[in-house]
Amino acid sequence: MILPQYLYIFRSTLFAGVFWLISISVIAQIENPVADSLLLDSSDSTSVLIQEGEVKSATGIDSLAKKKFISGLELAIDYGKLMTLWTQFESKYEAGINVRFFERVVLAGEVGYDELNPLKAYDNAVYYTVTGSYARIGLDYYTSYNPKSFYYGGVRYGMSMFEDEGVFLIDSEYWEDYEEGFGSTDITASWGEIILGTETYLKLGKKNPEDPTSKLLLGWKFRLRILMDFENREEPRIYSIPGYGRTFDKSVPAVNFYIKYRFGS
Repeated sequence: MILPQYLYIFRSTLFAGVFWLISISVIAQIENPVADSLLLDSSDSTSVLIQEGEVKSATGIDSLAKKKFISGLELAIDYGKLMTLWTQFESKYEAGINVRFFERVVLAGEVGYDELNPLKAYDNAVYYTVTGSYARIGLDYYTSYNPKSFYYGGVRYGMSMFEDEGVFLIDSEYWEDYEEGFGSTDITASWGEIILGTETYLKLGKKNPEDPTSKLLLGWKFRLRILMDFENREEPRIYSIPGYGRTFDKSVPAVNFYIKYRFGS
């Protein structure tokens, strides 16, 4: 039987390896876009030659941009989670890397770390904490409602490995106070997500609307998380799963706010 921690490490390594290979391909195409000229089909080339008498570079570049198989690499930071650093009950970090295909289809990967210290998670608990990391992988499909703004929908598969611990204290006027610790390690969970989102390019003070588009995008997404694989303790129940949320229900809604930088065209 494979131990949960080794299964989690194997999955995380597999995801990281896939993204590393794809990222190398993206960087190669960004640095050498001429190689993508193979994507132009013969019908486009023939029509250009017949109509114009010669292949114009501007037309070739426009056609190439539309037909690129890998059209960009994106890095994202969830700035909404960074705001939790100023609270006493949770600290969260999340970042993502996206690989864009044909401009509309995006392979998305996300990683994060949570430290939760919920207030009054249990009656008579002196303290309680949950710490752990998580990863998600999935696909998004984009459509634009103007040249600078987009809607998208997608799906994710998420998994988390974490631990929790706490201490109960029962005080009494007649006997000595009773204190007992509890907790678990190497806890794993997995879930699926349905995503709807929107994002837009930042203008960054550009006066001429025809200037090149900014590389920064601002957006938000709604997630509906559906728990797939998780075995809770009998008592006391595990309070929360990093990357997923509270364990009281099999589905949990959430909203993320992020800023993203896009490499490539």
